[in-house]
Amino acid sequence: MRRGRWLSLLAAALVVACGGGGSGTSSGPPQLGALKTAVQVTFWHALSGNLQTELTTLTDQFNSSQSNVHVNLVAKGAYTDLNKAVLTDLAAGQAPDLAQCVETDAASYSSSKALADLTPYINAADGFSSSDLKDIFPVMLNAARINGTYYQFPFNKSTTVVYYNQDLFAAKGITSPPSTWTEFFSDAAKLADPATGVTGAEGPSLDTFLSMLYEYGGQMYDSPTNPTKTTINSADGIQAMTLWYNAIKSGAVKPIPAGNFADQVDFQNGKTAMYISTQVSYQFIVKPIGTKFKFAEASFPAGDKGVKDEMFGANLCVFNKSSNDVQHGAVVYMKYLTSAANTATWAQNTSYMPVRDSAFKSLSSGFYAQNPSQAIGAGMLSRGELIVLPSVPTSNEQRDALTTEINNIAALRKDPKTGLDDAATKMNDILATG
Repeated sequence: MRRGRWLSLLAAALVVACGGGGSGTSSGPPQLGALKTAVQVTFWHALSGNLQTELTTLTDQFNSSQSNVHVNLVAKGAYTDLNKAVLTDLAAGQAPDLAQCVETDAASYSSSKALADLTPYINAADGFSSSDLKDIFPVMLNAARINGTYYQFPFNKSTTVVYYNQDLFAAKGITSPPSTWTEFFSDAAKLADPATGVTGAEGPSLDTFLSMLYEYGGQMYDSPTNPTKTTINSADGIQAMTLWYNAIKSGAVKPIPAGNFADQVDFQNGKTAMYISTQVSYQFIVKPIGTKFKFAEASFPAGDKGVKDEMFGANLCVFNKSSNDVQHGAVVYMKYLTSAANTATWAQNTSYMPVRDSAFKSLSSGFYAQNPSQAIGAGMLSRGELIVLPSVPTSNEQRDALTTEINNIAALRKDPKTGLDDAATKMNDILATG
């Protein structure tokens, strides 16, 4: 009896030590319960046109689906406008509850300790299950972390494609779109027609150059996690930029003209044969083009090291000025937006990539099979390599400095080496001074 009683007491002690009945463990904080308080969440976004319409539809459906969280949408113009508005509010000691965040902007917000750690809400009883997180593409989840912590969550993600005028291609006897940069510039030379004012393509944009930098074996910094200097002026960067420089000198391509989306307008007006942009540009060119000519999408061309295509778009950020319940409610809304069904609908209606593998597979056997051109951008989830550029608090300032020098090279004011060396000097100064 004594031995039996001793064993019973020992077992009871072990239950207490282990948290009792499996309700928790001593290795970490207990799981946060489901949200029980009704909250209002203000969401600042930078979507327009059909993208804004789809976001409004999903948000209205969410608000009607439950009574705890009501999301109020506020359009803030383009991403640059949104970022300025957030920075202005942060400087005044305020902030929205939730906003779209480009990774470079989020790095700046994080450096000022403005972002909420989403981990407790992701792991909450009404948060994301382990199977949910496994279903979301790792490249997107990894891009949402800052120093290993979830300060963002993936939402509207896209990558780069080449739109090409099929009628112009056919007129020049070109039977397929380019798959490499060698083919791209060769086709551009054939397609350029001074008599009609048509050029082969316009470029390069900042992000086209950066993707090409990786495709030719380079990278943006000496270290992706702890950069001390930029390496955009490496031999690989010079090689990539020289391709554009030579093509512009020959007249095969032209620099991107000044003005918002001027290259997009030139393509939809039949003035350029190829247009490099994100897959979401489809939503903005399909109606203006109408029946003027046939066009399709092709993959971003490959360099010496294959296809390495930068991932664009935005994540969702919650600001820690908001109460814990509001932060929690924002993550409940994120879960709704990124459910398998909703991310599939979002991808189909906006041309963004779905954030879940299960949604990508369902679209591949349905919508993408019936609309193969729309599958090109999302197809990078299963082929090639999606590049997530390193982000530091001064990324936007560095990007501005690099853009200036890329424009100088494209305008033939500087040769590729001189221009990229000058860009690297400016970027390193910004990196060093913060």
